[in-house]
Amino acid sequence: MIYEFSFSNFRSYKTEATISFDAKPISEFEQTLIHGRDTELLPVCVIYGPNGGGKSSVLMAIQNMQRIVLSPLMQLAFMKKKNEQLSDVSLEEVQKNLSFEEEEEVFYKWDDFGRNLPTQYSILFQVGGWKYRYELKISKDSVNEENLYIQYANGDFDAVFERDEEGVYFCEELEGLDIENMNESLPLLSYIGMFKNIKKIDQVLRFFFSIQTINFDMPTQDRTIFVKALERDKKRILSVIQSMGIDIVDVRIEYEEDGKVHEIYTKHQLDNESFKELIFHEESSGTRKIFSILSRILSGIDKGRFFVIDELDAKLHPALLQRIIELFTDSELNRNGAQMLFTSHDLTTMSYKVFRRDEIWFSAINGYDESVLYSLVDFHKENGKKVRNDEIYSKQYLEGRYGANPYLRNIVNWEVEERGSLADAKKRAKKAYEEYQKAGVTAPSAMVPVTRMFELVEELEKYLG
Repeated sequence: MIYEFSFSNFRSYKTEATISFDAKPISEFEQTLIHGRDTELLPVCVIYGPNGGGKSSVLMAIQNMQRIVLSPLMQLAFMKKKNEQLSDVSLEEVQKNLSFEEEEEVFYKWDDFGRNLPTQYSILFQVGGWKYRYELKISKDSVNEENLYIQYANGDFDAVFERDEEGVYFCEELEGLDIENMNESLPLLSYIGMFKNIKKIDQVLRFFFSIQTINFDMPTQDRTIFVKALERDKKRILSVIQSMGIDIVDVRIEYEEDGKVHEIYTKHQLDNESFKELIFHEESSGTRKIFSILSRILSGIDKGRFFVIDELDAKLHPALLQRIIELFTDSELNRNGAQMLFTSHDLTTMSYKVFRRDEIWFSAINGYDESVLYSLVDFHKENGKKVRNDEIYSKQYLEGRYGANPYLRNIVNWEVEERGSLADAKKRAKKAYEEYQKAGVTAPSAMVPVTRMFELVEELEKYLG
């Protein structure tokens, strides 16, 4: 189970951004929460925002960290047996999961400093009843810093290992480990996992193996996974499909003599009670997507996996999208703590009837050419108040009230862009504050949100004429 993930100097994110699955103390869908070791966790988080605003970069940062850790293990043929011990899927599927296009340079490129700074990742998660924090600071050619901590029952974190450019500290269990021949570009976590069988290290690697990326641009891979899933779980897949209102009652797979799949047929029940078959590729792209995603999600929910899905809503009717979300939020179905992080543009599901406020996130470019990431539950409106749980989120989002206007690439940034820079605002506030004191009127507190500060500046200037 994932608690939080932070990263910086990655693509459009210059400073640190954090996505958190830690449930806030709000009275919304409490029955859907996952019981973590010491806190309640969210089953889903969704990121909204304009195209080019940084939504996908959050997911790519997670995938990139996973790739850095697991790729060394994938490259060694003798690791096949151990990989299969650590992962609940085949080695081939793990390799495909990591086969997204790798960027040579992921650092922030809109200034002259990102190139010379490391990209940083930090992830807090639970596996096997233990809570871990793994931190990685990496440049193009080397690991600058790497730390692994474990949290004990009393809440204290202990170092499993700490690594920086000066050297490496090992806990007692790892003392004496020979790393003299380790390449400086190789994560220590990966190196130990390749050559040693140490429970703590294997648990951490097991978590990274459990991260499941679903990429809808791989039809051949989707077909292979779909067929395997049907062979072992057809009844349940069809049951969920039919619960979504799709009239497919059976799927027939036609094989060639050598065992390869020749064709897939879907069987429909018509209104006149008759049955007709379609070749699978004749189905709508949305129906094909549903079959592809369901086969992996149902299996992953059983195993408590963490899903990372970009544009889950694409080609799906909103009702089908909501049904997929409910697979995670239904505690009777999701008994092993499976979680999902996805991006979306669908506004019909941006509702208090579907999500908790802490499950809705926004990403967009601020006034300084940087992506920022924030949750609806933490957002303050123009009047300084937080968003209530009975408001129409989608309407206010379309009006640009949450900053990440879907039709504008840049975030409103608490109105900094419209009214001037923050520095200018502070100067205006300070001047008005001093004038207010001279007038003998009690001045407002300087500790106010930026949006409220703008309002006070205007009120003071209007008052003073």
